[in-house]
Amino acid sequence: MSAAAFTVTVETRGEIPEDARHLARTSIEQLDQDADLLIRRARIKLTRLPDQTLQHPAVVQGNLEIGGIPLRAQAAARNVHEAIYLLRERLREQLMRLLRAGSPYSGKAISAPRESLHQHSHDLHSDLDLPPVLRHRIMRRKSVVLRCETVDEAAFRMDAMDYDCHLFTDADTGQDSMVFRSGPTGYSLAQLSAKSGPPRRRHLPVTVRPRPAPFLTPNEALARLNLTALPFLFFANTAAHPEARGAMLYERYDGHYGLLVPEP
Repeated sequence: MSAAAFTVTVETRGEIPEDARHLARTSIEQLDQDADLLIRRARIKLTRLPDQTLQHPAVVQGNLEIGGIPLRAQAAARNVHEAIYLLRERLREQLMRLLRAGSPYSGKAISAPRESLHQHSHDLHSDLDLPPVLRHRIMRRKSVVLRCETVDEAAFRMDAMDYDCHLFTDADTGQDSMVFRSGPTGYSLAQLSAKSGPPRRRHLPVTVRPRPAPFLTPNEALARLNLTALPFLFFANTAAHPEARGAMLYERYDGHYGLLVPEP
């Protein structure tokens, strides 16, 4: 497939060398030629964080659309050029996983229509008035419509989007849940409540956590994460109305946290 058959959009934040834009474009074009895939469009975000104390201040994020299926990867390094090379290899791994035999999306990457999938989410930026004793803060609050899917579908989406965890509504139990990379099988499932039992439709070797999600406010969840080395936390958000909903607090590349909550 020729490089002109799709558009590579490059966005920058911070001090980015001019040749990094060209490197990002050619890396994605080469990836498309190597894999012989129908990449519809690609968006690359190059970021140089201003905090000089960070070990990896250069963050590069890539979002591809392949036959209507979104694919995402992110990499951090000491400089932007190194991060671009890391991103290309992570995207290559994502593409191979997408097309691997037995994947429920293996055929769709080539045959699906050209419409892009709409993101049903919006950012809600707010100051949560955190206690001054906390070193890290919740810097981003994102409200999303949770997808209703099986555990297998949620695990695949987590892999395709290069996430470490994925918040969703379990199609079997109907409750907010989170799948994440952990445990002896490589996949684990956390549920809002354990009363409904484990999901029925699952073929992947998923470890189901026996304990329900802890009931916490976002600030209480932040305090708990600040005391541990965990990169994320699934909890029942007691600040949600009229009843607690599943929420996820996760560590960002800048050392602070992001909060993911379902839309009411």
